[in-house]
Amino acid sequence: MKGHFRKRGSTWSFAISLGTDETGKRKQITRSGFKTKKEAEIACAEMITKYESGDLIISKKQTLSDYLIFWLENHAKSTLRTSSYTNHETVINSRIVPALGKIEMDKLTPIHVTKYLTELQKEDLSADYIKYIHAVLKKALNQAVKWQLIPKNIMDNVDPPRLTQKEIITWTPEQANEFLSYAEKDKYYIAFVLAIYTGMRRGEILGLRWKDIDFEQAKISIQQTLYRPSNQGIIFQEPKTKSAKRRIAIPQFVLHELKRHKAKQNKLRLQFGDGYEDNDLVVCYDDGRPQDPRNLLRHYERITKKSGLPAIRFHDLRHTHATMLLQMGEHPKVVSERLGHSRVGITMDVYSHVMPDMQKDAADNFEKMMKQKRSK
Repeated sequence: MKGHFRKRGSTWSFAISLGTDETGKRKQITRSGFKTKKEAEIACAEMITKYESGDLIISKKQTLSDYLIFWLENHAKSTLRTSSYTNHETVINSRIVPALGKIEMDKLTPIHVTKYLTELQKEDLSADYIKYIHAVLKKALNQAVKWQLIPKNIMDNVDPPRLTQKEIITWTPEQANEFLSYAEKDKYYIAFVLAIYTGMRRGEILGLRWKDIDFEQAKISIQQTLYRPSNQGIIFQEPKTKSAKRRIAIPQFVLHELKRHKAKQNKLRLQFGDGYEDNDLVVCYDDGRPQDPRNLLRHYERITKKSGLPAIRFHDLRHTHATMLLQMGEHPKVVSERLGHSRVGITMDVYSHVMPDMQKDAADNFEKMMKQKRSK
């Protein structure tokens, strides 16, 4: 079996002959859009290998389930981050395949998917989760179009559910201080300080290394995050976006607490001796092993309950940090950079609940300025 190559305009394509079907019609695999002949040759060789090993499913009559399994293994695994791949795999196996998996690819219609999404809404699932299911299926079928298994993506004609803005619950500065005072003796106190004073995500805090902290410049560099996929061990990965890989200025209080925490950690290192697993992590188990994110959450929830403060999620400490800054009059762009948002617009949308107060302050300040000018 070999491929035949052809240049069309500025790009190359290849075709692999598969003989004829039961009706005598010639079967072949064709792919196009390669910038060079070399790229086309490499892709062709990979396609032949997969076909000869039985891994390549080329029938347009295959079920959606067969296709999604193939797509996960042969495309998603090599193009997605580990955490994203795990989330895609979970939603496909637990949600999409049980409901739509038996339908053949060429018989899947927008009506099938629309009815399915409507049923999901009856389960009282969140709109953003249903939208995520919509996005995963659309992404998978986009690749099916590129592989020429289907002529078009039916998901283009299926509207995702309308997202509703979740209410963000935060603590006041007084409540945040009260929590830190209550948690000061806890082994994960430094994690709570970082969450409130920097707005870092849980995975960013647990992935923070001492070498990522510049004590002279008083800045933290976000270079990696810790993630624990379901049924898998802990892994480290780079931040999702370029903007998430950032430097955050920290005040003297945080520097002081980091130095105190470092001293305690050094004592534990000496106690464990050769049994200490040095990963250079700021937040970790006593023996240096990476911290399980779920364990940190359990600690946080237990302390919050005992403190008697309003129950908010650990992630809401990040929201608390951002809300306080905006209420103080800090520029949204600065807040956006600290949080690692890709656009200021995201920050403005997420924290729109703060905007009415800011509008009132702006109106009052404008009036004050006008009065001063009139009196001169």
